[in-house]
Amino acid sequence: MNEIFEKYGLIILTIIIFGVFSYAIICGMTDPSGLESEDGDVPDSAVFLKSYGNFSQEGYDTRVMLDVINMSNPEHVEYMGLQGGPLVGYGLSYKGHIEIWWNKDTEVNESTMDRIYSIWNKNGKLVGIEDIPVVFLRCSKYEGD
Repeated sequence: MNEIFEKYGLIILTIIIFGVFSYAIICGMTDPSGLESEDGDVPDSAVFLKSYGNFSQEGYDTRVMLDVINMSNPEHVEYMGLQGGPLVGYGLSYKGHIEIWWNKDTEVNESTMDRIYSIWNKNGKLVGIEDIPVVFLRCSKYEGD
């Protein structure tokens, strides 16, 4: 077990740190209060939309959750902003659930969220996770440099 951790531990840690930094860049570091500003725009922070799955399961193996992300990548391409979809991005939260970032300038469509979650849940079941925990958050579109 220690050999596996020594071999893959740094890679896993790098992926987690990259996810945290990506989240910070995409959604900002402000408090996600969910309140709209005076001009009616959602503030430049993450705002909770909806959650799916079972959050009571303790200690999902990070490698297994990353496997689910990798398995789901090809199936989510059509939902990404670059393809005209509503998603800014997604990743593994430090709390152990999947976070999906919905573009704040795109109308929230619950049936689309249901379809997206069904992909995550299907792939979670393939690796032994029933009712994979997923949170949808609304945040700013990444502008890049």
